Amino acid sequence: MLAAGALLVGCSSGDGGKAATATTNAAVGFEFSGDAATIDAKPLKASIIADTLAVFEAAPGALEQAFGTAELHQPGTDQPDPLIVADVLSTEISVRLIEDELARRGLTVSADAKALATTQVDAFFGDSLDGQPAYKQVLANRYAGYVTLDQALTGPPPSDAALRAEYDRGPTAFDLACSKHILVETAEEAKAIVTELAAGGDFAALAKARSIDTGSGANGGDLGCSARGVYVPEFETAVWSGPVAVVQGPVQSQFGYHVIVVTDRRSRTFEQAREDIANALAPEPFAALQEWLTKQWADTTVTVDPRYGTWDRDSGRVVPIGVEGDGVTVGSGPAPTSK
Repeated sequence: MLAAGALLVGCSSGDGGKAATATTNAAVGFEFSGDAATIDAKPLKASIIADTLAVFEAAPGALEQAFGTAELHQPGTDQPDPLIVADVLSTEISVRLIEDELARRGLTVSADAKALATTQVDAFFGDSLDGQPAYKQVLANRYAGYVTLDQALTGPPPSDAALRAEYDRGPTAFDLACSKHILVETAEEAKAIVTELAAGGDFAALAKARSIDTGSGANGGDLGCSARGVYVPEFETAVWSGPVAVVQGPVQSQFGYHVIVVTDRRSRTFEQAREDIANALAPEPFAALQEWLTKQWADTTVTVDPRYGTWDRDSGRVVPIGVEGDGVTVGSGPAPTSK
């Protein structure tokens, strides 16, 4: 599934780190002239790959973030790793498909999409591309396009009628339970805390001092309010079946022993639950775009110059030449040529 870093520069493979471990049978030479591929007979210039590689050669931190390796080149050579070359070309093919579809539909990228894209690129790469502002902007523009096409493919959000129907199917599914807990390693520790609380001990102070759940412990053990199905079964039973405002414990789970207090349990009206229902019914981001891309990979005529590998229409990836990885050896491919 597409994620924040996917389809930016080669992250679409989902192979995080494979480039760092793959080995070549023999050095593979690249010469980035002419066309790297054609997409329904429209050329994709090989120079695009060279330009992208130059950016990452100058920004090794971004290289590692994008491809899972700090090494751009084949061992002992000045030639790029075939896996990285194939990843970049794979991404450029998908980018071209998306850009063509945006143009065909006459879609305009909104200010919100641009802002989201900038935030995502910044989050993914941090400051590793600060020395490459032009390329960073290219990535933000691309991502904004992905957001725009995904929204167009997804369609409008669920209607009020659909939200209401979901609520009416089972209103109790949207109940909330608010709780706090202290987590310790042994039943004896939990029993001791129960005793201290019965003697007037302060729950928040004990949570801060003794809970091994440091996240909630720092907040006095408070877990906030949640819907059903959030916790492991033992904790879930205590939160939804135990008495309110009464100390429960020790309650054993896979994490240790809990001392639990349910501070509130309440139903919610449709209006109170509306936002959560809308979030639950909303499709996963980029699910529609991924489905559309998968169909395009299969239906589009893509021809890859054998200097760079072969096209796999099922995965939407260029299979690199001269690479041995995961026990599979791909042929060394033809000698570099110019076109």
